Amino acid sequence: MTCDSPHDYSPGLTFHGVPAGTAQLALSMVDLNNHKVHWLQVGLPATTSGSPAHTLTLGARELMNDLGEATYDGPCPPAGQTHRYELTLYALADALPASFGQHTTPSQTLQSLRNAAHATASFVAPYTRR
Repeated sequence: MTCDSPHDYSPGLTFHGVPAGTAQLALSMVDLNNHKVHWLQVGLPATTSGSPAHTLTLGARELMNDLGEATYDGPCPPAGQTHRYELTLYALADALPASFGQHTTPSQTLQSLRNAAHATASFVAPYTRR
């Protein structure tokens, strides 16, 4: 789940309490210390109960992150530093078009998700690299 892991796999996440009227879900992970987007996943069905570790949920897709990849890139602060990583689940009233995020920067895509969400849930996890 981090750049120090043998495999930098996305974490397993469990969802519950998705608001009524949600058509689709999306996920993001942002390094709050340098505002880099490490992960953007869209198209998760509103009925899903989570996102298994290192598995893309049927119908979901990953979008370009600030590290130049359309995948999960785990926490990786400089050695000896602690960075805070915010994982956010977005509840979207309308399904996103297939073209969503294809022609925007990760920060623009993230802002579009924030604007489109009718509800969000977030948590912040610190990671210290030794």
